[in-house]
Amino acid sequence: MNDLTNPHDRFFKETFSRIEAARDLLANYLPPEVTAVLNLTTLEARPDSFIDADLQEQFADLLYKVELKDGRSAYVYILLEHKSYPDPETPFQVLRYEMRIWENDWRNGEALRPIIPLVLYHGRERWRMATDFGSLFVGDEALRRYWPRASYQLLDLSGYSDEEVRGAAYLQIGLLVLRYVFDPALHDHLEDIFSLFQDISTSRTALEYLRTVLYYMSQAAAHLQPQEMVKVVQGILADEGSEIMQTVADYWVEQGIEQGIEQGIAQGLQETVLDILSVRFDDVPLEIEEAVVAVDDVDRLRYLRRQAVLAVELDEFADLLMKE
Repeated sequence: MNDLTNPHDRFFKETFSRIEAARDLLANYLPPEVTAVLNLTTLEARPDSFIDADLQEQFADLLYKVELKDGRSAYVYILLEHKSYPDPETPFQVLRYEMRIWENDWRNGEALRPIIPLVLYHGRERWRMATDFGSLFVGDEALRRYWPRASYQLLDLSGYSDEEVRGAAYLQIGLLVLRYVFDPALHDHLEDIFSLFQDISTSRTALEYLRTVLYYMSQAAAHLQPQEMVKVVQGILADEGSEIMQTVADYWVEQGIEQGIEQGIAQGLQETVLDILSVRFDDVPLEIEEAVVAVDDVDRLRYLRRQAVLAVELDEFADLLMKE
């Protein structure tokens, strides 16, 4: 997963590469008549990806093979549409990727298998695009046999409430995070999302996935400040008293998120102090600049900012700066 730079791609693959999560997704969101012919206990992930290099910022994909109840096999192809709005070209992309899967099997001398495409969409706008390729055509009924239908199953998370998201805790967490990652309302749903970690069977699995979720939110939820996540996670989950929640603070330290916040504040204060000095005293000696930059304590920097305004002479400020 280290080569996945797109946060949506990375979160999607880290979530649904777990067979139990993929199996849970299919059991809950494919039509019952489809799951009735699948032996989901045989589900296995395939390593192939069929996404064009220039479309990796829009789509992510996972391919699974599954045995059918009649002894044959099929593919399930999950395509994550991770733009914040639906793309009318999605039916083209689904059909194109299906053709690549079939071509790959044909070249390898394998029998062609049916493909069940599931498009997972988590943008804020509702999906109102065609869910089959055939709907893009208009014309005389006599010609209908000549255009492919190529239907796909759509899971549009924008239309789901929290209560309508089904499945075990692991799947619910993944879908709810995807559901709200583009939405400023994510902050209001953090408590419900993080509370689900208590239902994951082992603390090790829960902690590993908690790290994945926190990383994804910090990278993809532009409207959510890291300090908001720190406060919610530590405040809500620490109250549970479990081993998982006691290690949340350690996660933030390991990842440098809290440290990064502190460093960002310190850097801003350093720049402010130097700006005030340069406006008030014109030329600021290099040794004073270096001494200010060397201060990383936020409280001391706030003190120095005040003194930069109040000092009558630059030497007076320099004396205060050099004091421990």
